[in-house]
Amino acid sequence: MHGFRMLAIAGLAGLALGACGKSSGNQDKLAYEVCLASAKKDARVASAAFATLEQSKITGSTGEEEIRVNIPYELDGKKALFQCIAQKQADGSFKVIF
Repeated sequence: MHGFRMLAIAGLAGLALGACGKSSGNQDKLAYEVCLASAKKDARVASAAFATLEQSKITGSTGEEEIRVNIPYELDGKKALFQCIAQKQADGSFKVIF
């Protein structure tokens, strides 16, 4: 019986970790999308060719509710990086704060 309990606990832990990964991936996507929209509104880089979500670097930032998004882009033959910090809002959406 003890072995079954340990197996059940391990299974539940695996499910919880899997759910966290999906949630994080969804949050990364939402943060990327809001930062990309912000980049496309920036007159200096609006016409650039921006990297995809998978080509961008997305990490935690200054707090649990903030995500730093670095989107590579190319403009006029030059490569650069659009940097953004997206903050999670109460409704689950993200807002660019930097």
